[in-house]
Amino acid sequence: MSICKPDYRNCSVNLLSSIASHCGMETGRPSLPCADALLQKKEWKNIILMLFDGMGIDMLEKNLPEDAFLRRHIVHTLSSVFPSTTTCATTTIETGLYPCEHAWLGWTLFFPQIDQLVDVYTNKNNLGENAADYYVGERFIPRDFIYPHITACGKYQATSVSNYGHIKIKSLTELMDATLQLARDEEKRYIYTYWPYPDSTMHKYGCYHPKTARQIQDINDRVKALAKALPEDTLLLLTADHGLTDSTMLCLDDYPDLQSMLIRDASLELRTLSFHVKPEYRDQFPHAFLRHFSDHFILMNGETFIHEYLGQGDIRPQVYDFVGDYVAIATGEFSIMNHPGPFTMIGDHAGLTEKEMLVPLIAFEK
Repeated sequence: MSICKPDYRNCSVNLLSSIASHCGMETGRPSLPCADALLQKKEWKNIILMLFDGMGIDMLEKNLPEDAFLRRHIVHTLSSVFPSTTTCATTTIETGLYPCEHAWLGWTLFFPQIDQLVDVYTNKNNLGENAADYYVGERFIPRDFIYPHITACGKYQATSVSNYGHIKIKSLTELMDATLQLARDEEKRYIYTYWPYPDSTMHKYGCYHPKTARQIQDINDRVKALAKALPEDTLLLLTADHGLTDSTMLCLDDYPDLQSMLIRDASLELRTLSFHVKPEYRDQFPHAFLRHFSDHFILMNGETFIHEYLGQGDIRPQVYDFVGDYVAIATGEFSIMNHPGPFTMIGDHAGLTEKEMLVPLIAFEK
C-alpha cells in the first residue's frame, strides 16, 4: 500500500484557519489557499462545514459513480492530521489546533493522574468500567473549542450540530433539518455538523460492502437535496476526518516476548500503538517488535513521533504521557489489539496508508 505522512500545510488545521480568519479571528496558523479563494468570493451569509466520519477520497471513489454530486464537487484533496482517527481529527476540526496542542491523540489514552488507560469518548477503562465519576478527558485535557472565539469576533454566530453539539440530533434527517433551519434564520452563521457514518458501518462490514455503498449514496443524495434547499449566499463545505482501509486483526497476546516487556497494554489506536516499555527492556523492544512486524509497521521512539507526526505549535505536556516510549504505525493491512475480544473490526483507520490519510474538500456555492 502507498503511505502518506500528514501534511500540516494542507489539512483541517489550515481549513479551520481559513474559516476562522474569514470570520474575523486570528489563528496564527497557515490557511488553506483553495479555501481562502472560496471564502473571499463574497461576504457569505452562511458558512457550513459538514464532516462525515470516515468518508475519505477512496471511499467516495469506490462507492459512488463519477457523476455523483459529492464527487463532482470535490475541489481539493486534504491530508488527515495524525493519528488519522476520529478522536484526534475531529478535535482538530473543533478547536483549530494541531494534535500536539490539543493532545486528544487517540481512542485510548493513559492518564497517570488516575493510573488508568481510558477510552476518552466513553470514559471507560480497559475493564469496561467507568474510569471515574467525572469526565476524565475534559478534566485533564480540556478542549478549547473554536465556536465562542468565532462568535466573539462579532461577524458570525458559530454553532455545532451533532449528537453532542450545541444542537443535538439523533438522525441524519434531524441533522439536515437543523442545518437548514439555522441557515434560513437572520443570523450570519458558521455551522459545523458531524455525523458518525459511514465510519461505523465500515468498521462492521468493511469499506466496500454493499451496506457501505448504500450509506454513502444516501449521504450523497441528502447533501445534494440540502444544497438545493439552502438560501442564497451560502457556502457549503464538506470533508472527512480520515478514511479507512480493510484490515486484518492481530493480537499482542500471541507475542508473549513483546507483552513481557510492557508496563501496560498498548494504547492510542489499533493502527497507531503507543508502548510504555519496562526500563530494562527499552533497548531490546525495537528489535523484538520489528522482528515480528517490520513488513507491516514502522516503529519510532516517542520523541520522534511527537515532533514528526503531531504538527507544529506548543506541545501539551500530557502528550508525553500518551505517546510513551515507542510508537508503531501501520503501513499495510494489519491492526493490533491487546487481547482477544468479542468484536471484529473489518474497516479500520489511524495508519499511514493513502486510503486512511487522504480526505476530500467538497464545495458548493449557493
